[in-house]
Amino acid sequence: MTIANSKVVPPAAATPPHNGFSLISNDKLLQIYSTMLKCRMIQARIRILAQQNGDLASGAAGQEAAIAGVVLDLLPGDTLAPSPGGFIPCFVKGLSLNRIFSALSPRSGSARPRYAPLNLIPPSLSLAAQLDRAIAAAAENKKSRDKKIAVAFCGNSSASPDVLHEAMHQAGKRNLPILLICQSGSQAEEVSPQAQAFGFPGVIVDGDDAIAVYRVATEAIAHARRGSGPTLIECRPWVLSGQKSSGSLQTSNPILKMEQYLTRKGLFDKKFKSRVTAAFRRELDDAMKFACSQEPSESL
Repeated sequence: MTIANSKVVPPAAATPPHNGFSLISNDKLLQIYSTMLKCRMIQARIRILAQQNGDLASGAAGQEAAIAGVVLDLLPGDTLAPSPGGFIPCFVKGLSLNRIFSALSPRSGSARPRYAPLNLIPPSLSLAAQLDRAIAAAAENKKSRDKKIAVAFCGNSSASPDVLHEAMHQAGKRNLPILLICQSGSQAEEVSPQAQAFGFPGVIVDGDDAIAVYRVATEAIAHARRGSGPTLIECRPWVLSGQKSSGSLQTSNPILKMEQYLTRKGLFDKKFKSRVTAAFRRELDDAMKFACSQEPSESL
């Protein structure tokens, strides 16, 4: 891997406008941005369904940069563990809105999406179970030498430290083609040094900066496909010198930060944003109607 074992990636917002050469095409930048918009819109609908179920909403609020930056370029044969309740990474990997909302709808509680054809580990599983399956998939990929990889979202790094520690231990000991993605608060203890202790790179990146995440993930994915082993990507809020932080996992708006970056490159267009959101809102409406029309016994 060309990056150092521990690398702090500066936020894209710190880059002077039109300065330097970007390896990310304009089309890819707009794809990342539109994916982030869709992720946030899905999360808003998930909150509605959670309220209908009388549940607390969970998911990826504020994590659009990490999800789009990591999942967007995965191949169909790659395995994704989305973390418990993580339907939004599943959407980016290819799970349809109909299946997502049917699984969440109180009217179709027995419906179960088919995750295996998309190489998705079910979000209904515990984090420990998801990481176990991701490790197993990565081990099989290494054995078959097919250049396929596994990606596992590990949630809040301080929520299940023993589970994350064991996953890092297995990934490093067996030199597996896997990416471990975790979220950390700005005042939380860094977990990347633990990855280095197990013999593989731990990279800290601004979790609100989709471009920074995408660049790190692209390199980590190539690193894994070459058979060079795992990478831990630790997404945490970027606190500039002299800036106060509450220590929460979300300190800024990743979509607004992406819009500012696109504006500096002369790419941001409110009409483009309106077209994306309007078209996707229709898809969401259709999927919600589909989910509410399903009988509990109907299969997806």
